[in-house]
Amino acid sequence: MKANVLIGGLLMCGMVSCVSNYKVVTSINADGSCLREVYAKCDSAFLAGNMKHNPYMFYLDSGWKITTTDSDEHYQKRGVEYNGKISRTFRAINEISAGLRCKEEEFRPLAAPTETFQKRFRWFYTYYTFKAVYPGIADQMPVAIDKYMSRDEQMLWLRGDLSACRGMNGMELNDKLDEIAKRFYAWRSRNFYEACFEAICDFENRLGNSPYASQLPAAKDTLFLMVVIEGKFYEKDMENQPQMVEVIYRMLDKYFETGYFSDLYRQNEAQIDTLCENRGKRLERLEEKLFANNVEYVLTLPGTLVDANTPLINQDTLRWKVTAVRFLTDDYELTATSREANRWAFAVAFFLVALSAYCLVRAKHLTK
Repeated sequence: MKANVLIGGLLMCGMVSCVSNYKVVTSINADGSCLREVYAKCDSAFLAGNMKHNPYMFYLDSGWKITTTDSDEHYQKRGVEYNGKISRTFRAINEISAGLRCKEEEFRPLAAPTETFQKRFRWFYTYYTFKAVYPGIADQMPVAIDKYMSRDEQMLWLRGDLSACRGMNGMELNDKLDEIAKRFYAWRSRNFYEACFEAICDFENRLGNSPYASQLPAAKDTLFLMVVIEGKFYEKDMENQPQMVEVIYRMLDKYFETGYFSDLYRQNEAQIDTLCENRGKRLERLEEKLFANNVEYVLTLPGTLVDANTPLINQDTLRWKVTAVRFLTDDYELTATSREANRWAFAVAFFLVALSAYCLVRAKHLTK
């Protein structure tokens, strides 16, 4: 398999052809206990009890109950997007992620966020605060995205934060997004390029008699610009592009004004492609394990909703779209607060006010 296939889809926001969707429903009670339900598209073997066909990102033990959604009218109307559900009750929400054993370590940032629930008593109300944190994974990328996009641009492109676009009309916003898209795909290409270029340098060093091995590091940045411009690796569609490694070798010939590199690649194509694949394994695993899964997180809290950092609210039910690209640069937090009236506190307060009023009236009467 060519290196372009393995690394080319890096991160890539809609570029992974096979995507698994999950719906995570969390219902938290006033005492902190909660019910966790996870919906997925399952095959008949799993629904019949064959754990080898487990479609979830983590292993299931006997504490999880497996059911189908065939009898659920809501899901019948929506087809088979989710036809299976696992559910389990926990004493506290922080027990959920702590007890999960993920199939692959790459799954953990998405499958096991850090979830907390706090209950705070105030005289008239009890407040409930929920937080889920999906850890940022930017440090797993070869090249920092900060070199290509500002913070505001990252938040707009990756999370849909329009704070920096207030006052823009549709045409202005479209132009801004086009410019951001170019830089994003340039960054994506740079990560891809870094993996290939490191493999090429390793191969040259292994030759022992390469006349250019010592000169390659100094040529890296200029060569990348040549690859992007002439190889058109800033485009969104990787499938219609030439192999990155082939373009690099062609540009090396042009940069050094020689035919040495193209000849070398033709003679050692399989070995060089294997080196590029090995360099890109980590990026490949992120693509296959993490970026190929999407989660819809649904939450209900006790009491009445006060605040949440999502616009997707239906009465007291909250929804967030959770994809790996949203926590690519930083931690992605889901937060919500609700409150419940302490009826006894209102009763006590009313009694105290009434008692105070009575005492004042009584005192005035006695002084006459």
